[in-house]
Amino acid sequence: MQRDNEFNTPEDKQISQQDSEELTAAGTPIPQGWIKTVGIVFSGQIFSLLSSAASGYALIWYLTLTGSAMLLVLGTVFYMLPMAILSPFVGSIVDRHNRKHIMILADLGIAAITVLMIILVVIGFISVPLVLLMITLRSIGQSFHYTAMSAAVPLLVPDKHLVRVSSVTSGLGAASNIVGPAIGIALFEVFGLQFALSIDIVGALIACSVLFFVSIPEGQMKKEERTHVLNEMKDGLIAIKEKVGMTPFFTLVSLACVFFMPMAALFPLMTVQHFGGEGFHAALIEAIWGGCFLVGTVALGIWGGGKRLTLLIRFSLGACAIIVMICGLLPPDGFWWFFGLTGLMAITGVLFDTPLMAVVQKNISPEKLGRVLSVFNSLLSIASLIGLGLAGAVGDITGVALIFVISGVGMFLVFIAAFFLPSVNKLDKLEVPEEEN
Repeated sequence: MQRDNEFNTPEDKQISQQDSEELTAAGTPIPQGWIKTVGIVFSGQIFSLLSSAASGYALIWYLTLTGSAMLLVLGTVFYMLPMAILSPFVGSIVDRHNRKHIMILADLGIAAITVLMIILVVIGFISVPLVLLMITLRSIGQSFHYTAMSAAVPLLVPDKHLVRVSSVTSGLGAASNIVGPAIGIALFEVFGLQFALSIDIVGALIACSVLFFVSIPEGQMKKEERTHVLNEMKDGLIAIKEKVGMTPFFTLVSLACVFFMPMAALFPLMTVQHFGGEGFHAALIEAIWGGCFLVGTVALGIWGGGKRLTLLIRFSLGACAIIVMICGLLPPDGFWWFFGLTGLMAITGVLFDTPLMAVVQKNISPEKLGRVLSVFNSLLSIASLIGLGLAGAVGDITGVALIFVISGVGMFLVFIAAFFLPSVNKLDKLEVPEEEN
């Protein structure tokens, strides 16, 4: 369904606005009981996100204890690389099939991999390569789950509530980050890696059980529209190109990721190496991030983000850049300053990340959304890998604090460049007809 309509008269515009009130963000009829459906889905996701945060951070903590910036960066690289390679294919699969079924299969697949990992750990086969392999396999499953979930939400939620519901999704992730890392580190230190991983199985089973009881509207391509996967990937790129402002928007976000991810990947090492902290301090940093992220999502959910989401995204990037630079300049005895600045950084993250997905969901038709999201995720993954590669190469030489400074300067330059691309503003004006960039 074409979402960008050209209004010839005020009466036409008024009728269209009235009709849009009866449609989802994807431009389809609003399903009955959509609030109940979203609530049930999110209730299962709470367990999945919390267990994944705990077990995922246990793997990161294993790499952090090596004291090597290179290994910690490698952990993030092995997480991002499958997304960069597979995301376009994942999007085509999501657009072809039922999104609920894909979410269930992805969670069950991650649970099965985790069982195998636990068995290997119990028999004593534990090593850095095994941990990196586990991170990679989990990333593949999460890529399917994330894309299917993101493509399903616009089919359930009215357009005017999309940012609010996206805020709930971000809030659930933030809530899991408040206690997830602490649980993961505690289980790792007291009982070992196998116990920290086991709770991910429980969370996945609960999330899958909940999904069985809900119905998510169909949004996949018709069989007669299906072509080769490579052609469908090309369709995703064409959809991005044809939407005014989307190409420069994706470019700016990708450049921001180049500079943001090196700093984000080295957060645990910043706490341990630069500030001389321990597991408790690392968990505390994750908790303040999660807590402030949750507060930010609640506030954004109440507010709704306003009508200028792209402007909000750009200013949040600039604020984050300044905070990151200050963090990198802190002395070794400045942990509590780092603690407070991390909270502020989390709030800027809310104002950047949550509206970001809403902008894409609002501007792309539902039958192409999976492919576009996958292209977007692939671009972000490649950009992140570039930044991580640079950080891994110099992190052990320069020290982690300098990486923070470089990341902040780079993000601020992207923030400045964003104001030289006015076409991005058109993504906030859904009544503007599509045309070539």
